[in-house]
Amino acid sequence: MPISPIGREKSPNITIDKAALKERLTPIEYQVTQEKMTERPYTNKFYKHREKGTYVCKVCSEGLFLSGTKYDSGSGWPSFFDIIDKSKVIFRADASGIGGNLLLIVKRPELIRTEVSCKNCGSHLGHIFNDGPKPTGQRYCINSCSLEFIAEVDEIDGSVKTEESEEIHHPATLGGCGPDGICRLPPKNNVRDRIEVRAAMIETSTNTLR
Repeated sequence: MPISPIGREKSPNITIDKAALKERLTPIEYQVTQEKMTERPYTNKFYKHREKGTYVCKVCSEGLFLSGTKYDSGSGWPSFFDIIDKSKVIFRADASGIGGNLLLIVKRPELIRTEVSCKNCGSHLGHIFNDGPKPTGQRYCINSCSLEFIAEVDEIDGSVKTEESEEIHHPATLGGCGPDGICRLPPKNNVRDRIEVRAAMIETSTNTLR
């Protein structure tokens, strides 16, 4: 998948009126989708959601994930092992989790995450990590606030279908998306590394939704 370098933004397909969007979205939804904040883990809308259907972009309704690819990563956020079409999203190198600390980036390049955004409207979705289940081995760690759900309805009784496939449980080992609301790779066991990473995190932790 092509990943845009740090600091280089690709233009979305459509332009969204920010004022109108603020009226339509809740404050948290706006902060997550437009300001790249992170919602609280475990208590968000779609973390334990098991209905059958399609997850679409909250802002522009672009179809992104099928319920059959959703699984339990234990991270506290909705996780998917695949996307409907990779051409519908933008992948961008993201160093915000370590405060843009250039020295730390050079020393610990593995701390750079890969952000996932909607290509159609540019809204922030979450991040992707290479610790997902088969067959892709990937984990799309996505904010519920960035998604809306279109349920598949039974034609006979009109009830919403439940996802038939057995839920996959595959614990996240990378990304460290923890209860503090910050996605990051776990530091090495070296004490100095832990101190450096923690110091950089403090710079950005105040920007994460509690």
